Amino acid sequence: MECGKSDHEMKILIVDDDVFIIELLGMALEAMGFANFEAANNAHEALAMVKRANDPYECFLIDIQMPGMDGMELCRELRQDQAYKRTPIIMLTAMSDREYIQKSFSAGANDYIVKPFQFNDLMARIETAARLSRQITSTDRLVRQIASACQGQGILSGLKFEDAVSFEGTTGYLEQPAFRNYIDRMERSQFRLGGVASVKFQNPLQLFENSTPQEFLGLLSDISEALSVALRQEQCHFTYGGYGCFLVMKVATEKSNFQTELEFLVRKELSRIDLRHPASDLKPIEISVGRVFLKTSGDFDSIDETLLRARERTQIKCA
Repeated sequence: MECGKSDHEMKILIVDDDVFIIELLGMALEAMGFANFEAANNAHEALAMVKRANDPYECFLIDIQMPGMDGMELCRELRQDQAYKRTPIIMLTAMSDREYIQKSFSAGANDYIVKPFQFNDLMARIETAARLSRQITSTDRLVRQIASACQGQGILSGLKFEDAVSFEGTTGYLEQPAFRNYIDRMERSQFRLGGVASVKFQNPLQLFENSTPQEFLGLLSDISEALSVALRQEQCHFTYGGYGCFLVMKVATEKSNFQTELEFLVRKELSRIDLRHPASDLKPIEISVGRVFLKTSGDFDSIDETLLRARERTQIKCA
């Protein structure tokens, strides 16, 4: 179902079994200036449209609760397609329960909007998706270069210490925009029972400067996999923010000593894989785990402020 067209705007696919919602979203998108959109009434129709599309879609608005294949399953299917590994996906639902939010992000969503949605909120989310879509285009070169270097097919150049490289496909990993949106969507009280912590290399800049780009990226990949394995049984997600620093967040239903638990789990996994410094097989890699605290107002910092505080506050040696 083609609902609008423009050659210069982000190409959007709406997937919802409610015709009224499709019409409402269409009017809202046109009012925002996003006229290049199409719609599908169910997940199977959406997959068929994706398959025959000459130009790939650049953003998806997907209802969670649909008959047959639901929105989360559709999201997982899209993420299996190499062309849509990083495409912005915004989930639409009347459900605001923590469980639905967690499952949506775990399925690969970048954002989550609760119906009935406010126009200003929808506009902010779509504009964020548009910025993310442009960023994805501009960073594809580095992503391809990283993949090639990891496979030994070339030399990685241009990797900077501050680059927030992606570890897509790693269980529990979220890219920074999705990580930020996940925090925004969860209630602050739930984070007080869990928390946000940082995991970073000891002396990360020195490690970066004394390693080749491939070696440093390999270490980051090893830490990412270690976090994924260590936190597999926990309700945790993590992201990499550059500067040798990961952020881990946990939503808990009861009070827990999150930092101590995280330190133990990561220490155990790193001990198992025996991670060593590239320049010396005899020197183990050391990391730090530190709690990222809330402001006195009870709110989290922006993602950039949080990463800065995380890098400054990590003081507990973990390995």
